[in-house]
Amino acid sequence: MFAVLAVAAAAQSGTPVAVPSAQQLAWQDLEVSAMLGWNLQTICAGPSASPSKQHCQADGFVPTVAQVAAWNPMNIDTDAWARVSASFGAKYMVIVADHMTGFTWWDTKFHNYSIAHTQYKGGGADLVVEMIASCKKYGLKLGFFYSVHFNWFLGVDGFKVGHPPLGPRSYTQAEYSAIAQGQLREIIALFGDEGPLEVWFDGGTGLSAGAIGPTIMDAAPNAVCHSCYSNFTKAGSVRWMGNENGVMPLPSWGPSTSDGSQKIVARGQPVGGSFMPPSSDTVLREHYWFWENNTVQRTKSTLQLVHAYLTSVGRAANLILNVAPDNTGRVPSSDVSRYAEMGAAIACLWSQPVASSTSSSSSAPLAMDVAGLITWNVESARGTFSGNGCSNCSLVLREDQRQGQLIGKYAIECRAVGAAADDFSACAMGSLANVIEGTALEGVGHKRILLLSVAGGAQLAAIRVNISTHYAVGAQRPTLRDIAIFDWGGAVESCVRE
Repeated sequence: MFAVLAVAAAAQSGTPVAVPSAQQLAWQDLEVSAMLGWNLQTICAGPSASPSKQHCQADGFVPTVAQVAAWNPMNIDTDAWARVSASFGAKYMVIVADHMTGFTWWDTKFHNYSIAHTQYKGGGADLVVEMIASCKKYGLKLGFFYSVHFNWFLGVDGFKVGHPPLGPRSYTQAEYSAIAQGQLREIIALFGDEGPLEVWFDGGTGLSAGAIGPTIMDAAPNAVCHSCYSNFTKAGSVRWMGNENGVMPLPSWGPSTSDGSQKIVARGQPVGGSFMPPSSDTVLREHYWFWENNTVQRTKSTLQLVHAYLTSVGRAANLILNVAPDNTGRVPSSDVSRYAEMGAAIACLWSQPVASSTSSSSSAPLAMDVAGLITWNVESARGTFSGNGCSNCSLVLREDQRQGQLIGKYAIECRAVGAAADDFSACAMGSLANVIEGTALEGVGHKRILLLSVAGGAQLAAIRVNISTHYAVGAQRPTLRDIAIFDWGGAVESCVRE
């Protein structure tokens, strides 16, 4: 059968594609994350530094041990941080538990440069423990971000020791490696038996890879590992896609050859490498990962944030959006409002459902036939919803990736109710400039959000995905997990366009 199928839809390689782990598929299903950008960068600029600079090092000022000891972020409320994250649709959070300076969110035994040595709650506090409790309260998963490439307290720059330390002494490379391993074990132990969802190494692991890999495999084998070699955990790795604009390049592929390196393979590639799904990160205030005063005018509009959702989640990449509490620990009220507006606007996108294959009488995955077609009988699902048809429709495709990402190039075709059985001319691809493309469709993966223009708002009887290339081998069959249609006309129009 697949010999015939390969003629109708050309197989592009005889090499099997990379297959995701169960944890990677679960991570993709979460889709939206908040990155909690709160660390010494929040206060490092000092009173006279330029607000246009973000890095302590660039501003020539990093808080001393004494200054950290005097700091009192009295408005920290991890419940509020979790609520804000949930308000824009985040299903998990990544806390910046150690970011370049060496300051940690927990009371590490290796030095006194941590939240436990500030005035917060009189000293001795542990923000990781507090954040774990808040995430459980609000139904969020939790991971953490840890810097290996820089640690200014310990005198590490670009993975190498030997730079002037903020702390009392310098370290050998072996000593630093042992401290990094020890701190990773400390923070992972705080998560208990469940462990963290994700361990993120900004800038990768560099010279420390040989020591970090076995440590993570032993301490957090079920965590997905960001910017890691694929064998660091049983769960596998996830990757950065090369920009901080929330725009996943197309075509979007789960596999990548950028395994454990800083070589950016932005789009990934369909064959070769390891399955390493992309994360697409961006900020609320352009371009500030940490809070700085007098930057509210840089806040993105709600529409810009919705477009970032569509160019990340809508292109099979998880959206990572920062949340940046101020130097007291409070998320600015204007930010809280904008996050809520973003969440409401995303909910608006899905407020006018027309039909879904998962609500039909047969909700099984939709496999490609010998003619290279995936055909869905829309009529069998429409009765579930109040909508009848739509002129401006959103089409949401999700690929069944349990055997890997197999669908290559394809076209979308529609048959209207009452049309001849072979007449699939009822729709054309729509587009939204720089957000949703209307031509040259390639790759589905976790989720693709597309636009359909349906002549006269006709009711659709069937939709088919006409696959011209695929990456299946042997008995594999390109398959969609589900298809859904939403009406993006009327009230929804203002949620996606100016």
